[in-house]
Amino acid sequence: MDGKYSIRSFMAVGVALTANTYAHIPDRATRMWVCLLSTLTFSVDDDLDGGQDMDDMNRFNERFVNCQPQGNPALEALGKVLREAPRYYSSFVSNLVTTSVLDYMSSITLDHKTKNMQISTRTPSYPEYWRIMSGLTSVTVLFIFPSTLPVEDCIQSMPDLAIIAGYVNDVLSFYKKEIAGDTANYVSLRAASRAITKLDALHEVIDQTVHVHHNILESLKPHTEAYEAYVSFFHGYIRFHASPRYKLEELLSEVILQQCLMGGISLYFSSLLC
Repeated sequence: MDGKYSIRSFMAVGVALTANTYAHIPDRATRMWVCLLSTLTFSVDDDLDGGQDMDDMNRFNERFVNCQPQGNPALEALGKVLREAPRYYSSFVSNLVTTSVLDYMSSITLDHKTKNMQISTRTPSYPEYWRIMSGLTSVTVLFIFPSTLPVEDCIQSMPDLAIIAGYVNDVLSFYKKEIAGDTANYVSLRAASRAITKLDALHEVIDQTVHVHHNILESLKPHTEAYEAYVSFFHGYIRFHASPRYKLEELLSEVILQQCLMGGISLYFSSLLC
């Protein structure tokens, strides 16, 4: 794809995500597919400019399930790549990946429709609903484990894994979103729905993240392959967020950034709030 819908500028992000978070996945073809899918999801969100693009986004899921052509080359490519999921994962996991991507596409439409919506303090669960819909958290964590891993070895940890994938991103992308004036993010929604400051909301999310991380480690301990895959993912996920996309080098000293790269979540998150 060339011109407006080129994904070249997003390839570095897709490669950084895959190389850092999924390096432990043994099958190279699977890693390449994950990289391409990630790149396309980054591109359709960041390059969205309203008008016809928004109309095409609204109809992505409809066209996908009806096997109809999409409205632009980026969405067409995303649909084609998503249909390849069963080549790399079981039918069960492929189904979850597909529904997660479709929810993600709906969440982009939701953000567009609600960008001027006042967040009510009488609906404190709304940010959780928004977090489930957006961010591709299910996809992110489903890719952690090799396709040969029995699903029963990790499925009970999936709710906590989804929280980790979402909350780590929420914390480490918060600065980037704040300086861009982007309020369509979990921390901002949580703060508004609870009538607290964004900094207080950020503290709460960090505390929950640390707690959930330790829960996952304990729950996966009996399953060595799943445990090792998660630890590799988690450290890589932190490293990925230290990439230029998230602009943390503007905020953090070199020492703190190195702590982040070494996977010291508790120390790093504490340092972030100093």
